Amino acid sequence: MKMNDTLIQDSLKVAVRAVTNSTEASEPTNWWMWLAIAELGLIAFLIFRGKLKPKRSAKQHFKNESLKQDVDFNNIINSSFHSIQLYDKLKVKCHPDLFSTDKEKNIIAENIFQEIGRNKNNLKRLIELKEEAIQKLNINF
Repeated sequence: MKMNDTLIQDSLKVAVRAVTNSTEASEPTNWWMWLAIAELGLIAFLIFRGKLKPKRSAKQHFKNESLKQDVDFNNIINSSFHSIQLYDKLKVKCHPDLFSTDKEKNIIAENIFQEIGRNKNNLKRLIELKEEAIQKLNINF
């Protein structure tokens, strides 16, 4: 029976040493493991936060900018029906070649002619350019 008691005591001593050694060795590993898991969670959070954030596309930016501006629907409707006739009259009457003898009027006519070309479908601006041509170039319509 003594042999069994010593065998049990020796086994208990080995088990106690193994348990104490394993708990001492596993505590730092647990700290590092939890630290690594926390870092992984932080990295995943930062990545998904960037991915889930809605990005403003160029189309959305254009839409937001155009909603801030006032729209003159009367001008849009009138331009679609009447701007081409006025554009044709203005491009003939304000052509820079008609003012080739007078350099100053030629420069003014060239600037007005370029504006007429840029605003072909904008009736309101074409009417303004017509008035400017009447004043600066002495044109009769």
